[in-house]
Amino acid sequence: MITIACAEGGSTIHSLKKSVEELGEKCNIFLLSDTNLLVDDNFNIETDLIHSRCGIGDYFDRLTLFSWQVLKNLESEGYTFINPLDTIYNSSDKFKTIKMLNKKGITTPKTALIRDFEDSKKFLEVKNMNFPVILKNSFSKCGVKVEKANCFHDLEKMTKNAIWENKIIQEYIDFNEIGIYKDMRVLVVDGEVIGGYRRVSNNFITNLHVGGKIEPLDISEEISELALKCAECMNGYIMGIDILPKNGQYYVIEVNTAPGTKGFRELGIDVDKKIAECLIKYRKN
Repeated sequence: MITIACAEGGSTIHSLKKSVEELGEKCNIFLLSDTNLLVDDNFNIETDLIHSRCGIGDYFDRLTLFSWQVLKNLESEGYTFINPLDTIYNSSDKFKTIKMLNKKGITTPKTALIRDFEDSKKFLEVKNMNFPVILKNSFSKCGVKVEKANCFHDLEKMTKNAIWENKIIQEYIDFNEIGIYKDMRVLVVDGEVIGGYRRVSNNFITNLHVGGKIEPLDISEEISELALKCAECMNGYIMGIDILPKNGQYYVIEVNTAPGTKGFRELGIDVDKKIAECLIKYRKN
């Protein structure tokens, strides 16, 4: 039995379940928002492998550890997770992700974890950086709670509760091409680049969740090697790698242990089957 753990449902969840079952394996969806769920001191589930599509993050506009506590409880029972929970944590924490990628020589935006307005001003001074800059919650997801500060007035307003919101400040990489913003999402599954696409938007937030569109992406050898290096660095079996192109250089912005598959399905790339094959492989091992 393979269990897909998620905070909420969605097309990716059900498409993955269908793909696992089409390969002859049983698959169950463990929905953490189920009103009948009670996680008491005897809580357990029957499964051979857990594929978590959730971790630490913002749900209904609030940071919660509930999902993480449930997953860590199951880990203590000896269950196998793909991706491993350490990988999920390291990828959920955007600041730690940047640190880990930097150590492997992967280019990322200059970043700092901040407590308040004074920290953000110090970042600009130390890095000799001008506006605009990016502010985001370190554990946010799907492009929410990402802001661009264009002046000190913006910065002071956006950093008011920084220490309570796990806020990070980042160098702004201007990847605007004649009013259109295009970045890249590349999917790595079990050490192989499965596919990718460009995310297209009329503003710097390109996530599909907030209205971004997709275009086919011709994955060069350089991009493929970069994506594989990121997945290896994070010990990720299933990873979406988000890349910004700028003046012939590639900046890795984030990595994602629960990448959606809808965009790939729209392009006719059956990544659900590849993910399902990966889960079945490690269930049997």
